[in-house]
Formats: sequence, C-alpha cells, structure tokens
Amino acid sequence: MSKTHQNWFAEINYLRAVAIIAVLIIHTTDDTAAVKKLTELTFSLMYIEELVRFAVPMFVFVSGFVLYNKYKSELPMKEFYKKRFMAILIPYLIFSIIYDIVNAHLGLFPIITLNSVITSIFNFNASGHFWYFQLILTFYIFYPAIIAYYEIIKEYFGIYTFIALFLSILIMYLLGSFIPSFEFTLGTPFKYLIYFLFGIYLNDNYEQTCRILESISLKKIILLVILIISLPFFSMFLCVDPRCGTQISNFIPYYYQLTLISTHLLHMCIFIFCLYLVLLYKPRIRILQKIGEYSYGIFLVHAIFHNFLIIDIFPRFSISPTSLTYYIILFTVMLVMSYYTVKLMLTNHFTASIITGKLNSH
Repeated sequence: MSKTHQNWFAEINYLRAVAIIAVLIIHTTDDTAAVKKLTELTFSLMYIEELVRFAVPMFVFVSGFVLYNKYKSELPMKEFYKKRFMAILIPYLIFSIIYDIVNAHLGLFPIITLNSVITSIFNFNASGHFWYFQLILTFYIFYPAIIAYYEIIKEYFGIYTFIALFLSILIMYLLGSFIPSFEFTLGTPFKYLIYFLFGIYLNDNYEQTCRILESISLKKIILLVILIISLPFFSMFLCVDPRCGTQISNFIPYYYQLTLISTHLLHMCIFIFCLYLVLLYKPRIRILQKIGEYSYGIFLVHAIFHNFLIIDIFPRFSISPTSLTYYIILFTVMLVMSYYTVKLMLTNHFTASIITGKLNSH
C-alpha cells in the first residue's frame, strides 16, 4: 500500500495541548529536587509530576498516530525521510546553538566554543529536554520496521492486536528488568515503543475506538478516573526516594517491575480518558487549539525562559523552590512567554522555518 488519503483529526491538537502543558508542569516540578526534603508541598508537587509523566509518551503516541495516518505499509522512502528529517533537524540544529549560547551566558555551561557546540549537537544535550529529538529520530529511522512488526501482529492476532502489542512489549520490559542481556528494552527509545505502536493501532482502528468510547458507561469512566488518580501514589517513589533521601521503594518487593506495569497502564488510561473527553464534549476552546498547534514550538523555546527565571530572576527576588509561588510563577511565565514567542515567530517566514523546518514558502 502506498501513501494513502490523509484524514484530519481535530482531536490531535487537543492531545498535543495536553501533552505540552504536562511537559511544562514536569519541568516546573523538577525543581523540587533543590529542596532535598519531603514536605507537604514537595510531596504534592511530585505526585502531580508523576501524574503528568504521560507527556512524552503522549507526544510519541501522537507521532505514531499522525505518521500512520500519512504513511502506511509501503513508504515513498525518499519523500518520507526528507520531510521527517527536515522537520526535525533544522529546528534541532538552530535551537541547539541558541541553547548553547544562552546557557553559557547563564553560567550553566562553560565558555562556548565551536567544539562544545558540535559536541552538544551530537550528544543531544544542548538542553535537558533535547533527548526527545534523538528518540523521535530513532522512530523515524526504524519506522518501516515498526510498521512491519505491527502488520505481522495484526495479521496473526486480528481483533486482539492491541492486547498482543501491549503484552509483547511489556514482557520485553519485564525481561529487561531481570535479565542483563535484555536491559536494552528499558532504555530510550525502546521503552517508548509501546506508545508509538498504540498511536498506530488507534489510527488504524479509529472509528471503532470512537464508537466504543462514545458509548462507554459513566460507571466505567469513574472507575477509570479512580485508577488514574490512584496509580501515581504507587509509582511516585521512584522520584521521591532519590530527591528526598527516603527509601520507601526498598520495602516493596519487585517495586521496579511493578512500576513498569503501573506506569504504562496509567499512561494508557490517561490517553483513553483524554480522547474520551475530547470526543464527548468536542471542545471548541480556541486557546487550547492554538496551544496544540504551537506545541512543537513551545517545546523548543520554553526551557530558555525556565533557565532565565531560575538562574537570573528568582534569586534577585528571593523566590525559593520551598515556596508554592515559585512553581506558579515558573509555570505561568514559561507557558505565556513560550506561547507568544512562537506566535510571533510564526508570523515571519524565516523565523517560522526555524520552528517548522519548512524552507519553502508554501
């Protein structure tokens, strides 16, 4: 099958909006690490952080969904790789240089040199969140193989395809936690493969999935919400222990293996719940649609504002991470400034190409 007719799914921008807001929350609550003790505030913020750690998995899920919507079994390889890599590499290279300059100015990096810039580009570490580029590039490179795997599972398991996909990958994760030779399954990008495959599956079965979600009972939705609220309380100690010096996870047998299951289940439940809300209420919230449209740009620029605030601004006004005000200001400024920066950049062809990677004028 060659490139097929593309459908437009308005729901995707809402999911992107939710995902980028979650990214900003994570990069806000990350700063609880500076407090180094467990308080009511840090516990609450780390719970929220664990709850919204679906952010990157949701972006990976959306990538799988959108790619499969455009390219199915047989790929126009040259066109596929040219478009995908241009959209990623141009923004990545430019913003790597920008972050190197900004972070050197703020004292986060040593004095900037040509060698340090080249090294940061090849190591994907000009900024802490740039590991995502390496992740998504890997999925692009291996996309034909991933599609082949999906088609094989689909052919053999039919209506049980999703269960087979989920269990096959989860079993590999569990093997990786017990057997050293399978440890690669716990690293990036393999640990995100399950979400990419879920995006492919959902696009392939979108109408059927929508009918199921639109007819689901309120009782089941309430149970889903209870599950979503409850699961982070279990897995959050992977974050709490190293930051606060506690050892709570050590008292739970096979804690790491259990969190592998619980976190993937949590993220899948959140994806389903978010899609359910979008389908049920069909929101027409313009600002949420715009945040979704700008999500890639917001992802690119937000850490600049984060770093300026925590290094240059907050110390001047004695705003400490022990205060709730610190996190409210940090999140709000990051979101607002990133949103309007991207909006402004998209009004000019040259600056828009820095974000989109599209050098042509159409």
